[in-house]
Amino acid sequence: MWTSQEEGEFRVWLAESFRPDGHDWWVLRDPRPLGLPEHLQTGPMLIEVGRHEADDAGEAAGLARAAGSVPGSEIVLAAAVNGTDDHRLLAEIAVAIARRYGGLIGLDGPLPVPTGSATAREIIRSLRGRWHEIPYRTAGGDVAVYHVVDAGLLSSWLRHPHFRMVK
Repeated sequence: MWTSQEEGEFRVWLAESFRPDGHDWWVLRDPRPLGLPEHLQTGPMLIEVGRHEADDAGEAAGLARAAGSVPGSEIVLAAAVNGTDDHRLLAEIAVAIARRYGGLIGLDGPLPVPTGSATAREIIRSLRGRWHEIPYRTAGGDVAVYHVVDAGLLSSWLRHPHFRMVK
């Protein structure tokens, strides 16, 4: 788990590009420190630091295989709006955080691909970077999966014609 000092340093870094807009909500004010185009039009973004909690033993084991251990902390990112620029910003900030802090990116589902295109597994295999499929039990008891990717894979996905993020 991050210390309060580490979390404070993270918030200072975020403030280079975002301004706070309520508890854990941030609004993009200057995309240049992130290397993003200045014309991005986005809504507020949730950027929340907290303790990571795996839902079940299978998920914890999958994360340990992917990351080398079960993470103690996680940074939750969520866009408040579902526009193209919001998806792009969400991915770009996830890449920037993963690179800066040496983390992996949990997509909270399989790689989102349009209906009628190749499957998530087929597309993710075509991208550069590392990925892992993490199984977990749903509330109904079924086994589902989500993808955990490195910054390189998400950067590669950003350039793919079907790019979008999990809703």
